[in-house]
Amino acid sequence: MNAAATITDSAPYVPHGAAQMCAPTAEALRAGQLAVLQELSEIGMQIARAVRDEVLAPAPAADEPAPPSRFGRADPAIMFSRIAKAVRQTLLLQTRVFEGVEKAKEVETRRKRDVQQLILDQRQEDVRGFVADAIENEVERGDRPEKDAERLLEELDERLEDGCYDDRLADAPIPELITRICCDLGVSPDWRIWGHLDWGAEFLREYMGSDPGAERYPPPGAAKPPKDPDPDTG
Repeated sequence: MNAAATITDSAPYVPHGAAQMCAPTAEALRAGQLAVLQELSEIGMQIARAVRDEVLAPAPAADEPAPPSRFGRADPAIMFSRIAKAVRQTLLLQTRVFEGVEKAKEVETRRKRDVQQLILDQRQEDVRGFVADAIENEVERGDRPEKDAERLLEELDERLEDGCYDDRLADAPIPELITRICCDLGVSPDWRIWGHLDWGAEFLREYMGSDPGAERYPPPGAAKPPKDPDPDTG
């Protein structure tokens, strides 16, 4: 019987390596940089406007002294040129950081998509192993000729590759997937072969009732078998 990984339906299955692929990005850092650059550009524009206002202010009357410059002895033209250059550089940095944010978003989207595909591929591989176990178990029980096993396994692989179960593969309970696939293949699984797995033990407890000697167990969705009446209550 093939060894299949233990999967529980109570917690998401995360294959090895998926956690590393979900590492945080620099998007938050870049967003903070954009905020700082925006503030710097606004400050630069305020200074540029102050220089403009002083240069374009009406000249004082002939008998009035000129008001002192807010910028000391600095040449207003040189100051304006330097401020304009600083603002242009700030705007250029904003553009570069913004492009970095968009690129980071694209990378993060691809990473998430890759992780989801990794999880889906691993789950499909595990479910394939469980159904293969059911086929081999039928042969071992003598309920199916050994020559049929290879044909059924090939049909199983074809169905999985064609995406026949992609609609529920990501979120359906394992017993439901096994039941659906086995039904399509004409296989009658003996659920006890998965009793050592968490989901298998839970399924057997739910559907076995008090009949531990049952040879077959009903598929998910079937009515639970009635329990034996309590002899004390009749």
